Amino acid sequence: MRLPVNTEKGSNVMRALFLFLLLGNAAFYAWVNYLRAPANTQERIQQVQMSPEKIRLAAAPAVARKPAAPLKGAACLEWGAFIGPEAARGDAAMAELGLPATQVRRVAADQDGHWVLIPPQRSRAAAERMTERLKELGVADFSVVQEQGQRRNAISLGIFRTEEAAQNLLSGLQKRGVAEATIELREGFFRRVVFYVREPDDALVATMSALKAAHPGTEVKAVACPAR
Repeated sequence: MRLPVNTEKGSNVMRALFLFLLLGNAAFYAWVNYLRAPANTQERIQQVQMSPEKIRLAAAPAVARKPAAPLKGAACLEWGAFIGPEAARGDAAMAELGLPATQVRRVAADQDGHWVLIPPQRSRAAAERMTERLKELGVADFSVVQEQGQRRNAISLGIFRTEEAAQNLLSGLQKRGVAEATIELREGFFRRVVFYVREPDDALVATMSALKAAHPGTEVKAVACPAR
């Protein structure tokens, strides 16, 4: 004996299943294309850096760019730091962007230097004897201080922005047998410049991320705009 089949009920179940799948696909499409936008400038920078082939340098606009709406989590891009003579290259790169002065802030400050040197010798002849000894030990990068003052006839072996870099050189020199070398702090020796760009749009984020490659040693990151 066959049981009666409720075709209407089966059809309703199929319709409900089809509608559920349709809504699920629509929700997923909306999430991927509209809702899943970068949360802040830092995420935009990371996406650009992961796909460098998509970056195109934007030419300086003929008309000043209008700032985009405020970004969540970070309102500025920080680019730097430029040390000493490198600051001029940073200034030139920022000028080419053609941004309004109200959108860009340039912050300059003095930074200490860590000088690796052999203390002043008693005379010029003594300094020359020391340089000959350095050559014998395989040290080629040095100079004799000739200016008048307390450091006249000192042997300069290098000056660094970080103490760690200076310590690395000092350790290498000591291994070669240069026991006289030491480190001296030079306050305010370097001029350090950092640029802040307020409320960048997507195109400007991509452009500045690409600029980083042309200026080794600099970094682009999202930060809160510094107080004026």
